[in-house]
Amino acid sequence: MTGEPRGRKKAGAKKVMRRSGKSPEIRCLLIPTDGETLLLPITTMAEVVDITQLQPMDDTPPWLLGQIEWENRQVPVFSFSALINGKDVGTLSARSKIMVLKSLSDSARVPYLGLLLGNLPRPVLVKEDTLVSTGDEKKSLGVYSRITIEEQEAIVPDLDRLTHLVTHATLGALPITQLDA
Repeated sequence: MTGEPRGRKKAGAKKVMRRSGKSPEIRCLLIPTDGETLLLPITTMAEVVDITQLQPMDDTPPWLLGQIEWENRQVPVFSFSALINGKDVGTLSARSKIMVLKSLSDSARVPYLGLLLGNLPRPVLVKEDTLVSTGDEKKSLGVYSRITIEEQEAIVPDLDRLTHLVTHATLGALPITQLDA
């Protein structure tokens, strides 16, 4: 033992690498939504489904589009772009798709979220040196960070916050006017 508190790095300590010597990498998806491109780890996706039979919900914010039945569950579907930009979703095409995302909060009430897609997601391998943070001056609700990857702007969403918002809007515990302001 050196007498230093555990977990504290020594001055000049090198970054820990994998045994292979390669920098850590994460398999992700670039997800075109109805107005923004998101970057999420591939492990958050459960499935991409058609928007068939979207069931409307009463007294919900405009960004919460309704619910679909998936795997014998009711999954709330939301528009990320409408949520963060406060814009109208418009008319949905019969060809629209929904990405079913795993909730990261282990919520028994809303274990999955439905994200309205603008197109199909594409896989991307993310390494530490391929991401450039561009900041978020707007401090948008549900945005963890804005980044550039492969010369494309994207958003890393705050899935914990999104799960919280969708859960409360679905269960009627979120004031509609709070987010519309």
